[in-house]
Amino acid sequence: MEFATCLWNNSTNKILLLLLLIKLEIKKNLIMKKLKFNLLTGLLLLISVSVFAAGFPPPDKVQETFQKMYPKVTTVDWQRKGDYHIADIRVDGRELNVWFSDKGKWLMTEVDVETLEAVPAAVAKAFMQSTMASMQLEDVRIITFPKQPAVIVIEVEEYNTDTEFQLFYAPDGKLLQTLNVSDTGGEIYPGLF
Repeated sequence: MEFATCLWNNSTNKILLLLLLIKLEIKKNLIMKKLKFNLLTGLLLLISVSVFAAGFPPPDKVQETFQKMYPKVTTVDWQRKGDYHIADIRVDGRELNVWFSDKGKWLMTEVDVETLEAVPAAVAKAFMQSTMASMQLEDVRIITFPKQPAVIVIEVEEYNTDTEFQLFYAPDGKLLQTLNVSDTGGEIYPGLF
C-alpha cells in the first residue's frame, strides 16, 4: 500500500498512470469498434447470401429444362439449397417444388397434397392400418422422379410432444422407410432417395 501511495503522490507518476488509463480506454474503444465492424460485416454477408439464394434466377440450363416442363407457368420463385435449384410454383391450385441440378437435370418434384384423399388408395389403407395412424397427421406429399416410381411421404407428430416421423410409401402401399425427423425438420431433398 505504501508503494502505491508513494506512486500516486508523485505528480509525474500520476500523469503516467492517467496516460496509461487513457491508452487502455482508447484500446478498448478500438477493439469495440473492430468488433462492431466485424459483426456488421458478418450480418451483411449473411443477408447477401440469403438474398442470392432466394429469388435470383438459376443457370440458363435449369431455366430451359423448367420451361420445357412447365411452359404455361409464368410465376416462379427460385431458391437455391446446396447444389440444388428449386422452382416453387402453383399448378392447378397445388404447390409444387421442382428440384434441378446445376446442369439443368430435373431431379424430382414435390407436391404438397395435404390429405390422404389425394394419395393412392393402397397407401391410405396401409397408413390407416399402421400404428402411426393414431398420431396427428401433419403433412402429405407426393414426390415424383424422372426414372423411378413416385414416393408418398406422410408426416405425423405424436400428440403433446415434438416427436415427428416421416413415412415413405411406394404407390402400392409398401412402407419403404420411417424416419424420425424431430431434430432435422423433415426437409425432403433428392439425396434422401
